[in-house]
Amino acid sequence: MFGEGFARNPWPVLSSLRDDSGGVHRVATPDGPPAWLVTRAADVHRCLLDNRLSTNVRFAKGSDYRGFAVPAPMDAFQTSDPDDLARLRRGLIAELAPRRLGEWTTRISQLIAPTINRLERVDDIDFVDRVAVPLPAVILGDLLGLPDDARDRLLAWAESTMRADAAPRARDTLASMQQITSIVIEHGRATPDRSVLARLITDGQLSGDQLTGLVFYLLFVWYEVLIDLLAGSVLALSNRPRQLDTFRCGDQLAAVDELLRYLSPQMLAGPRFPVVDVAIGGHVIPAGQTILLCLASANHDPERFDRPDELDLSRSPQSHMALGHGSHACIGAALVRPITAGVLDQLFSRWPELRVTNDENAITWRSGFRHRGPRALPIRPGRPGEAVPISGGEASERSLESQP
Repeated sequence: MFGEGFARNPWPVLSSLRDDSGGVHRVATPDGPPAWLVTRAADVHRCLLDNRLSTNVRFAKGSDYRGFAVPAPMDAFQTSDPDDLARLRRGLIAELAPRRLGEWTTRISQLIAPTINRLERVDDIDFVDRVAVPLPAVILGDLLGLPDDARDRLLAWAESTMRADAAPRARDTLASMQQITSIVIEHGRATPDRSVLARLITDGQLSGDQLTGLVFYLLFVWYEVLIDLLAGSVLALSNRPRQLDTFRCGDQLAAVDELLRYLSPQMLAGPRFPVVDVAIGGHVIPAGQTILLCLASANHDPERFDRPDELDLSRSPQSHMALGHGSHACIGAALVRPITAGVLDQLFSRWPELRVTNDENAITWRSGFRHRGPRALPIRPGRPGEAVPISGGEASERSLESQP
């Protein structure tokens, strides 16, 4: 598991894991230490809500996998007690609530446009390199009121870790992350503006360490998810004209939810550590060992979703777990959905016949253990209104829609 081939098409393996051994398996993680992998939707959903499973690494015991070790004070989301964690989430959720975002949502379209405009009159480009990697830095810069230096450093970090030829993993760039976080907080304390960042700093609800953890989360934790969702969505829609029509004519935020379910760019939730022995799928997991909840498997479980391996943007709304659930759901979801909808709308409105130029099976996928997404995505926008020929046509779409 967890190699590049698995990231491209994990569904057959995950299906077999759901069917065997109660859907719970002892697996080796890429770095070596073992963990328990939970794959069935009912179990994943229940575990996401189970307060006996803590995200606080201090409950970890033994030699199991413990996750990406983030140094203090950036580790607030990993080490806070439940009450402090709830306070952290409340502050940010209030800022990202529909009322607040309503003041800003129209700005999303304006922020996306310059990046999309740069594709004009370009024949072949890498969508990941030209759009998916730089765009979150642009959005965050505006939403948080980042100084130019911080925005430039954030983009440089993303380019060094997320592009196809990038060498270091995110965990290997902690020094850069710490420096960017410090610059952002110093600016937020000094600026007179009323950005999200400035309001979080001045409302007095968070301690200095909590604020550092929250800024770290905002800048880095959901960045990779958005890159992978954007690239995966373009790949999925460019070869499925009927689904693209549904996206353009229907509820685009609901369509993004289906793309999130289908693609599951965040394959695994963060590690959980039982504070007491727990029984899952017929297995008793000792306190302190590590549990990995497979969001991707839950989102393709036929016990929860009809035809789960098909992309269907007209699917009746159902609760997916692509960004977690409950008190640990990704608080960046309020940004991920409208940004993705805005990018896809502008991209395919400008170039209705945009196509990925490589065969789908030839595209390499990022195998980052917890995440999945195209490492590079060559596209040909064409000209506005100009059809770009691809092989297969509707027959190709029918074939794709019968496949994972």
